[in-house]
Amino acid sequence: MYKRIIILFSILMFCFCGSILMLDNISTQDVLHDAAAYQRSYKLKISSVRGTIYDFRFIPLVNRTKKLIAAVVPGTRISDVLSKSVEEDKIPELWKKLSLPEPFSIEVNKTINCSGVKTFEVPIRYSNIVLATHIIGYLSNENKGVFGIEKAYDDYLDCGNRDISVRYSVDASNHLLSGGDSFADDKSYLLTKGVILNIDQRLQELTEEIANKYISKGAVIITEVPGCEIRAMASFPGFMPQAVAKYLNDENSPLINRALMPYSFGSIFKLVTAAAALENGISENFQYECKGFNETDENKFRCFAGKPHGMEDMEKALAYSCNGYFIELAKKIGATQLLSMAKKFRFGENIELAPGISCSKGILPSEESLNKIGILANFSFGQGKLTVTPLQVSGMINAIASKGLYSEPSLIYGLADEKMETIKNENKSPEKIISEKTAEKLKRYMSASVEYGTSGKGKPEKTNAAAKTSTAQTGMKNAEGNEIIQAWYAGFFPVENPKYSIVVLAEDGIGGGESCGPVFREIIDRIYTDLSEIFIE
Repeated sequence: MYKRIIILFSILMFCFCGSILMLDNISTQDVLHDAAAYQRSYKLKISSVRGTIYDFRFIPLVNRTKKLIAAVVPGTRISDVLSKSVEEDKIPELWKKLSLPEPFSIEVNKTINCSGVKTFEVPIRYSNIVLATHIIGYLSNENKGVFGIEKAYDDYLDCGNRDISVRYSVDASNHLLSGGDSFADDKSYLLTKGVILNIDQRLQELTEEIANKYISKGAVIITEVPGCEIRAMASFPGFMPQAVAKYLNDENSPLINRALMPYSFGSIFKLVTAAAALENGISENFQYECKGFNETDENKFRCFAGKPHGMEDMEKALAYSCNGYFIELAKKIGATQLLSMAKKFRFGENIELAPGISCSKGILPSEESLNKIGILANFSFGQGKLTVTPLQVSGMINAIASKGLYSEPSLIYGLADEKMETIKNENKSPEKIISEKTAEKLKRYMSASVEYGTSGKGKPEKTNAAAKTSTAQTGMKNAEGNEIIQAWYAGFFPVENPKYSIVVLAEDGIGGGESCGPVFREIIDRIYTDLSEIFIE
C-alpha cells in the first residue's frame, strides 16, 4: 500500500512539473513574439552601388564626381544645422522631411558632425560632361543597364544589387526606439570593381572636342597601331545618359552609335583594289591614261568632275583617286580575287566589341553579281551596293599601318575586382592578310595622297601622315533635295613608324577632304601639342 502511494505521488509530481515547463515555454514565446513585433529594423537607402567603367589607364569614365548625402534622424535640435548645410532650393524638401517620424536622406554641401546625422560621400554616375556615351550607354530607372557597356556587363557592374544604407531600430509603427541603435552598411568599397576599356580618356576628350566643331552627324575612331586597341570612339550627335527620354524622338537619332553603322564607302576602297592587284602579281608600274572617264561596255564612269589625270601608275592613280585606273585593275584581277581581298579586310563581317555590342556586317556584292562588268567597275572604287562601317574601316587602315598584320579592333581591356586586381581580356590573334611589301606600297600611295593628292586638306603641321579620302554617292536625297553624300577620311601617322590610325565619317557631308580632313589634321596636331607624353609612355 505504501509503495503504491509513493508511485502515485511521483506520477502526479512529474505531470505537475511538465505542466509548469510547458506554461513557461508558451509564456516565453509570447514575450519574444511581442518583443519582435515591438522592435523592428528600418532600412534607409542612401545610394546604389554600381561598379565603375574605366579607361585603359584606370581613369574612371563614370562615377567621376561625388556628392554628400546625410542620413538624418528627425529632431528639432538638428534643424538649424541642416538648414545651413543644404542648398537653398532643397530647404522646402528638408522641412517636409523633418516633419515626418521616419529617418530620411538629403543631399548636403558639407560633412555634418552631430548626433542623429551620418554623412556619406556617394558617386554621381553621370556627371554634367560624360565622355564616350555611345560606348558607356545608360541605365533604366531601376538602375539596370539598357545600352552599351552598362548593358553588356550589367550583371558584373551591379555588384550583387548592393547599396549604401543605414538600419535603425523602430517599433511596429516605424517610430524610432528611444536609445535605439543605428548601423551603417557601407558597400562603397565595391565601387572599384568594374570594366576596363581600351579607351584613352585623353584621346576621347580631345576627339569629341574637335569633331564637334566640324561634324553634326558622323563618327570618329582612333586605334593604336599595331594592336588595333580602340583609344577613342565617338558618334555624333551625342546625348546625356542621365536624360535619355528627351532624345527618343529626335530626328537626328543621337542614340545610334554611328561608328557601328553601315554607310556607302567610296574611294577608300581603292586601297583594297590596289592590295588585290599587288598580291596577285600586277605591277605598281601598270600604266593607264585617264581621259576623265572610263567606258566599259555600255557604261561610262567619270572621274571626279570629269577631269583627265593623264598617264598614271598605281601611286598617282591612288593619290589623285582616279576611278578609271581602278576599273582597269579590277578587270585584270577579276571578281573572285577582288571580293576575296575585301573579305580579308573583314568587310561583310560582324566585329564584336563586347557581349551584345557589334558592328553591322554591311553589304558586299555577291561574286555572281560582280560577273557583270558594270557592277565590278562600281565595286572597284567603292560604289554600288557596297556598305561598310567605320569600325571595319579602322581594322583595314590599322592592318596597312601594321605591315599587313590584321588585328581585330578591340574595346575591352579586362575586368577589375574590388581590390583592383585585373583579369585581362583575351583578344584574337593577329593574322597576316597582305605581305609587308604590299602594305609598304599602300602606305607610300597614301602618303602621296596627303602630300600632293586629294587628301591634302588633312595634312597635319606637326608630323607627316598617310591617308585616303572618300566622297560616296548614295542615290538618296536629303531634306533640301540634294543627294546625300557620305564623306570619309582615313589614315595613320607618323608615316615611318605609325602610332595611331584615325577614321572620320561625316554623314551627309560635302566631301572627304572638306568635311573630314580638318578633323583628322587637328586631332593629330593637338596630340603633338597637348598630349606629347603618349609617345613616351
